[in-house]
Amino acid sequence: MAFLIELVNELGYFAMFIFSWLIFIGFPLPNEAAAAFSGVLTEIRGYSPLIAFTATYLGIISSGTFGYGVGRVAKTRILSRFEKSKSRKIVKKGQTWLKRYGAAGISFSYFVPGVRLVMPYIAGASGISFGKFIVAAYPAAFIWCMIYFQIGRLFPSTFTTIIDHLSTVLTAVAIGLIVLLGGYFYYRKRKQSGGTVIKEGE
Repeated sequence: MAFLIELVNELGYFAMFIFSWLIFIGFPLPNEAAAAFSGVLTEIRGYSPLIAFTATYLGIISSGTFGYGVGRVAKTRILSRFEKSKSRKIVKKGQTWLKRYGAAGISFSYFVPGVRLVMPYIAGASGISFGKFIVAAYPAAFIWCMIYFQIGRLFPSTFTTIIDHLSTVLTAVAIGLIVLLGGYFYYRKRKQSGGTVIKEGE
């Protein structure tokens, strides 16, 4: 965290904005830790919670929007590159979610580490409209960011341990919701197909 503190000393609130971009240049900083650390800074350094959260949130959604733009331009080339990397299983999961659940899959992905990072690229490459991406991604990112930001504020000395456990819980909840959503769509499809058969029989 020493590097992050030095970054904040130099750039102030703007550092909180670029925290979410550091992973793109190879710095091993999970988004969860970035959002929580911004919350920590409001407690130990006296930064404004409103401004700090806004800077962090804008960093999250701008990096996601960047990923969407890259996916939209590069299309299958970016997915082929992912599929040849260590992220291929995560990409496969993201593609499955997007295909089955549409925009809802984008929303849920924000609560699953790994999938959250690749989903914007997948959404862009799939051709989903920018408007749908915004509606699905931005509110989910707001909720996700608020959760971790508040953890940093409430538990500045133990936030790393807490977010490790919370990430596991949120992943389980998100996957559970995905399963329930899948069951709902399956039930509705079966019901509609059943109604069609009855009409044809009449």
